Amino acid sequence: MKKKGLIILFSLVLIELVIVGFVLLKPFAKTANVETSQTKESTEKLLTSTTMSSSNEKTKKEAKWIESDTEIAFPILMYHSLAEPEGNSLKVPPKEFEEHMKWLKDNGYYTLTPEEAYIVLTENKKPAEKIVWVTFDDGYLNNYTEGFPILKQLDMKATINYITSKLGSEYYFNVDQMKEMKASGLISIQSHTVSHLDLNTLDDARIDSELLDSKQWFDQQLNQDTSVLCYPAGRYDERVISSAEKNGYKMAITTEPGYAKKSDGLFTLKRVRVSPGYTGDMFGDFLLASQP
Repeated sequence: MKKKGLIILFSLVLIELVIVGFVLLKPFAKTANVETSQTKESTEKLLTSTTMSSSNEKTKKEAKWIESDTEIAFPILMYHSLAEPEGNSLKVPPKEFEEHMKWLKDNGYYTLTPEEAYIVLTENKKPAEKIVWVTFDDGYLNNYTEGFPILKQLDMKATINYITSKLGSEYYFNVDQMKEMKASGLISIQSHTVSHLDLNTLDDARIDSELLDSKQWFDQQLNQDTSVLCYPAGRYDERVISSAEKNGYKMAITTEPGYAKKSDGLFTLKRVRVSPGYTGDMFGDFLLASQP
């Protein structure tokens, strides 16, 4: 009897220990299940993100440019200051500029970078059926305060040709603003020389310094290979073209009217000047009427 009683007592103690152990371990089991669930969810999110990223990269790599059997001609738009005109034909109100960009967006135009424009011109292929290169001359502060937000909102690209001697002026954007725009991936900063002088009136040494000093400054400050020269007031001659090539530029844009094409020369590219007074639809009619 005594032995039987000890066995029953031992069994009861053992059962109690099992119950206590279950109670104590239950929270840990629950936590482990939660952690396992969270880990699984995180893993699934990571795999999904990685898959999407890989898919995006694959899409970019698979994107094919459109080759053409005939010479490609496209518009290089020329803007200056984004402000109320007040009798100045080089000033376009910000609201009109926004309407112009929206018209381009709504009508399927792809905005080019300088690098893409160079490929179009040298390889006769384009990244979209409709292409346009948006450019600004001089580097006015309102290009940053008014133009940049519009371009960001619409996810469109543009090139600003800056006069380096204007650094420090209250009417022109500064280096930090320049770097911010470049970092967005939407804005390219290129050369409009150092002093904005009529290059064809200068001696050879001064032409070289105006072009080389500007390019070197942009190359160093923006960590880039500055490739585009914009002739001040559109003035140039054979000496200026020779200097541009010698000093490392790949293209130069003029103020001469028309669509850009390789047969005109990479250093004598025509542009379409945009004046104030155009609504979105009027701008579209004007742009299409400018086609060669």
